[in-house]
Amino acid sequence: MTTRLPCVLLLCLGLPTVAAQSPFLFTTSQTEQTLSGSGGTALKTLRPNEVAMIDFGGCMGLSAEKWAPRTCYGTMAGDENGDTATWNPTLFGTIDALHWMLAPIGPTNQRTVFFSPSAAMQPGVSGAPAIRPGDTARIVRDSSGFDGQVEYFLTMEQVVTALGMPVGSIVDVDAIAGDIHYGIFFSLDTDAVVSCGCNEVFVRDGDVLWIAPPAIQWAANFCVQTVWANSVHVIYTEAQMDAFLGNAVVSDATWACLGSIQDLEGLDIDYNSPPQIVMLCSNTVAVTVPALAFTGETMTGCSVVTTGGGGSILQRGCATLGSSCWFGATTGTQIGLLPPSSGGVPSFINALATAFPRQFTVEPQQHQVATNSPVLIDVYSPGIITAVFARFDSMAANSVAPSLGYANLHFPDEYITGYAASFWVNNGYSNLSLGSIPFPCKIVWQAVCITAGSTVELSTPATLDVY
Repeated sequence: MTTRLPCVLLLCLGLPTVAAQSPFLFTTSQTEQTLSGSGGTALKTLRPNEVAMIDFGGCMGLSAEKWAPRTCYGTMAGDENGDTATWNPTLFGTIDALHWMLAPIGPTNQRTVFFSPSAAMQPGVSGAPAIRPGDTARIVRDSSGFDGQVEYFLTMEQVVTALGMPVGSIVDVDAIAGDIHYGIFFSLDTDAVVSCGCNEVFVRDGDVLWIAPPAIQWAANFCVQTVWANSVHVIYTEAQMDAFLGNAVVSDATWACLGSIQDLEGLDIDYNSPPQIVMLCSNTVAVTVPALAFTGETMTGCSVVTTGGGGSILQRGCATLGSSCWFGATTGTQIGLLPPSSGGVPSFINALATAFPRQFTVEPQQHQVATNSPVLIDVYSPGIITAVFARFDSMAANSVAPSLGYANLHFPDEYITGYAASFWVNNGYSNLSLGSIPFPCKIVWQAVCITAGSTVELSTPATLDVY
């Protein structure tokens, strides 16, 4: 579920080599725990509507860590459902697809990564249609300075057009990957009747669908401006994806050897494997496509497989992202998750994206508290000096916290102008314990640090509702 840099830029920057050990962003299908324990903080818990990261740069201490907490997305989105509370624990349902494309070139952050939810974000702040399961989009502050707005990489209407479905049809994008030279690869959450490609009239939820580059008009920000009608091709059928999975000889969380994907869940371009020739239109048209890393709903234990080499377990740095059927269950440790006492984690990877994220996160232990209750804030800081700032925010329905933009920081926007209080915290993982708050209010939290490189960084924002 991602997008990568254009091929020309990748070659210029040497990123295919870097990608051999570059990090993943990913989501899990169930609630899981980080292998490290994240200092015993609330940041150890990874939920299906939160984004985790794992860095393969080192072989020791490999662990997933929380990168985008629910409260970060909630603060950016604001009171989207109009109930006056920013906190919405079921925001997005689950994050089903992740898509990253650098435009312009710079670090990955929570504003630049697109995603597709399983449940629609409500339009109370952004206006309709907000973000629906068929959209791939991100929450931004727009050029006029309004927060809680939506920028689309690919809309549901564009997907419907490319599939040749009737206007007004509803689809759910379940995986996405792309490159301006290779086009867009995606999958749907359910089977669908279509009219596209070489007389294709039916697609399955395990198929990989393709919009070729000539059928896409790109906007200046690398979002899709228009697509040709009826332009989708089935690049790999569900049966072919089953064959790739079987050839990888990978086990699931119970040590069963996998050979059926059922529903394709995650897609990423595997630049470390050579491109492949695929025959379309009853073997009359040959096209060149990249190898694709993928996940599926049968792949419990959170393995990742690539179509490269006819199907193999994906390798990142010194990490093999799955266990061979010959050696045992895929436990989740391969992607940095804490397994149960026996077997592997019950999740499959629901979304993934190769990216270059940096971790600086803040999360309250309780996101809504009654007046006169203690307030506990957990923080991970990469700095050598760190402080957490608090600012009161509007309690009105459909309000959103205002932010100011700063380029190329861990988190690019500052939410704490006019802050009411600040608190020093330890670096790394830490807990901030505060006294009770005696009156109803809404408080936005954000940390600031100075790093060993003498740069100033901002954390993800968080919001606390006191009622």
